Amino acid sequence: MIFGSWLFLLFLKILKFLSMKLPSIICIAALLAFHSCTDSQKENSLKTREQELIIKEKEFEAKEAEFQELIAMRDSLKNANDSAIANNSLPLNILGKWNGKMICTESTCPEHVIGDQRNDVWEFTPQGLKMTNKTGGERLFTAKISGDDLIFSSEPSSNLNNSSQITFKLNSFQDGKIKGSRDFTGNNGCVAKFSVELEKNQK
Repeated sequence: MIFGSWLFLLFLKILKFLSMKLPSIICIAALLAFHSCTDSQKENSLKTREQELIIKEKEFEAKEAEFQELIAMRDSLKNANDSAIANNSLPLNILGKWNGKMICTESTCPEHVIGDQRNDVWEFTPQGLKMTNKTGGERLFTAKISGDDLIFSSEPSSNLNNSSQITFKLNSFQDGKIKGSRDFTGNNGCVAKFSVELEKNQK
């Protein structure tokens, strides 16, 4: 009987102890769970940042490769122009057909009025330039390189007494376009000047 009472008292003390310590145990368990959750979030955040860095690094490498290609293209064009100057031949990147637009900027010739615009097809060959107008009329020009200038002079013709000189800057060839100027001298000594813009024919 005494032993049973002792067990009962011990049981009551254990219950009392647990009732006092239970909140602390719950708090500790909650803290451990929160800490574990926080570590998991940090790990996920680090992984996300690593992925973002990898993507940015790949984008940077792609841009750097594109930049190097542009530099190589620029050097190639420069070498082609330098070679053309040395050999007095047309640069390879100008050969072929171009769509030409000329606008009159100055004129003392009655047949050319300031603001007049004409569109022709320009075809550059290793030998020079052939200009074809809308009606099919053709005019030939010989080429000469002088310093940084590429100069085309009209060839003499039995049915034409006028003359033309077209000048381009060798360093103006870029993005499939060329800009320059044309000086026209009529048979009566009048002069007309034109701005010239060519765009590469994609056909």
